[in-house]
Amino acid sequence: MATLRITQRRSVIGTRQAQRATLRTLGLKKIGQSVEREDSDPIRGMLRSIAHLISFEEIVETPPAKKAQAKTQAKSALKTPKTEEKPTGKSTAKAASETKARTTRTRSSTTRKTAAKATARKPARKTASSTGPERSGAKKAE
Repeated sequence: MATLRITQRRSVIGTRQAQRATLRTLGLKKIGQSVEREDSDPIRGMLRSIAHLISFEEIVETPPAKKAQAKTQAKSALKTPKTEEKPTGKSTAKAASETKARTTRTRSSTTRKTAAKATARKPARKTASSTGPERSGAKKAE
């Protein structure tokens, strides 16, 4: 049977009491903590109810191979070196420069949007001459 590795990704602050209880039932106490549980319908139901707080992955257990087969496979893996083919040519360099240019454009437009929002939020400052009479508490002489 498969096993699930469940990791808590978000804080329980601001969540409902039932969701906190579900996390405790699974054995999760801290952000980043992982536990392994058997894959079953009740566990899947719990995961569905707190899906926004966790991440999980299915771990498939493979049955242990016979010792003779394992040794043969290990030897054959050692004998055949794995060679990685590196793509060469201008197409790779061109693709990298296009990706970099696209990323730069995205960042600059995001920065512009952020700057525009910041200036829109700030109220215009009033100067002393534009506010009219001084507000120092002194009464106006009539």
